[in-house]
Amino acid sequence: MPSVQSVEVLDEGHYKTIVRQKVGFISATFEIQTEVLEELAPERLVLANTGKTVLGANGHLRSVDTITLTRLSDRETKIRLESELILGGQLAVLGAKLIQVKSKEIIGQAVANLKDRLEGTGTDAAQKL
Repeated sequence: MPSVQSVEVLDEGHYKTIVRQKVGFISATFEIQTEVLEELAPERLVLANTGKTVLGANGHLRSVDTITLTRLSDRETKIRLESELILGGQLAVLGAKLIQVKSKEIIGQAVANLKDRLEGTGTDAAQKL
């Protein structure tokens, strides 16, 4: 994922992530606690996230993310990501439209990195995914 600075495994099913993001003219570094709510490998993963800024713009977030994989063929898998996000603080003041645009950009970068890595054509940055 773009913008991820570090991931720390706290225990099985719990993680701490540092994410640095810029939306418009405001930037923030978040410390995010993630809990695996549901794992049905390899088809479904549900994550709950709570976070707060540790640097930059003041803010907090909560989200529930559902990742679903559907096998289409031996060489194709459909990946669906659904996210319910609640964002507060200065980033929330920017408005939903700007945040939606940035979210689509981040997911687009993550998908491109994943595709490059799976195809073995990625750059060093994509290999760190």
